[in-house]
Order: sequence, then structure tokens, then C-alpha cells
Amino acid sequence: MKVYKWMVASLSVAIMLIVFLNADVFINWINEDKDGDFIIVFVLIVILAAVPGIPFGLVGGVIGAMYGLLWGSLMNIAASTLAAVLIYFLFRYLLINQGKVWVERSASFRKMNTFINNHSFWSLLIARMIPIMPASLINMYAGVFGLPFPIFILTTLIGKIPIMLVFAYVGVNMRSGSGEWMIVLVIYSLFLLIIYGLYRLLNNKRR
Repeated sequence: MKVYKWMVASLSVAIMLIVFLNADVFINWINEDKDGDFIIVFVLIVILAAVPGIPFGLVGGVIGAMYGLLWGSLMNIAASTLAAVLIYFLFRYLLINQGKVWVERSASFRKMNTFINNHSFWSLLIARMIPIMPASLINMYAGVFGLPFPIFILTTLIGKIPIMLVFAYVGVNMRSGSGEWMIVLVIYSLFLLIIYGLYRLLNNKRR
């Protein structure tokens, strides 16, 4: 079983490395292949969304420019959510036992992990809505430390809707030469501040 896990881990790392090193090639291919197979494009987006270090905002903008606001947003949400689920289960399968060891070794980490588990819905939702928070890191953490999958998938879907709409909208507007996307970014920033304020208010009431 351990040998099998090492094989899965090695293959996963190799695929992620290949995709990461050739991310520009894949993104350019998607951008140029406007009349290509939808399924192939979707699979490529899932792969790009699953690999750490690849700016999915760029991919989401390209998809928005290609398919429009509605279909581009739906495609971005579906692909990035599927990628999150795959990474969640991959790291849960490979490292959940190691995660338990890490928690036991550090008191400060144990406190942080306990807080996140006790407030898993809001913790994951806020993390999803913050653009600078690496999505792959959230997926890995949730899998390694066994956060409940129903809460993980629910917060992933809810949290990705606004940012994926923004990515698609920016792509559509940049393609048309409109500057309205800057207004949308400002509105989204205000939305994040409101969500964070509500989180702090609810957290203080619980205390």
C-alpha cells in the first residue's frame, strides 16, 4: 500500500510539474482554439486549476473572453470546483495520517487547526473569497487535515461564484476594450470587506 501511495504521489508531482512548466503553452492553446472540442478545453482548465502556482485569474479571463460572461463563468466555476475536489481527495488519501502527526507535534498549529475545524464553514468561505489566498493551498490543507467534505464542497462552490464571475467579466471587457472591469474590481473589493466584517462580527458574538 505504501509503495502504491508513493507511485500515486510521484505521478501526481510529475503531472503538476509538466503542466506548471508548460502553463503558457496550454493557456495560449486554449485562447487560440476557439472552435476546438469543448470537452478537451474543459479538461485542460481543470488540470490548470489543479496545479499550484498557475494564475487561474488569467485562465478564467481567457475563458470569459472566449465563451462570454454566462458560459465562461459557469465553465470556470465547474472546472475549478472539480479541480479542488480532485486535489482534496488526492491529499487526503496520501497525507491524512501525516497530517495527524503534524497536528500533534505543534501546540500552536493544533490551536489553529482546532479553530478552523470549529469554524470550518466561515474559515473556508472567507479563504475562498480572498483572491490572494492560493486555492491549491486551501484544497491541500482541507484534504490533509480531514476537513468535512460537505462543508468543503459547499464553501468551494459559494466562494468561487463571485471571483469566477469577476474573472470572466474582466476577460469579456478586456476583449471588447471596455474599462468597466475596473469598476467591477472595486465593487468586488467592497464586497470582500463586507463579508470579512460580518465574519468578525459573528466571531465576536460567539466569543
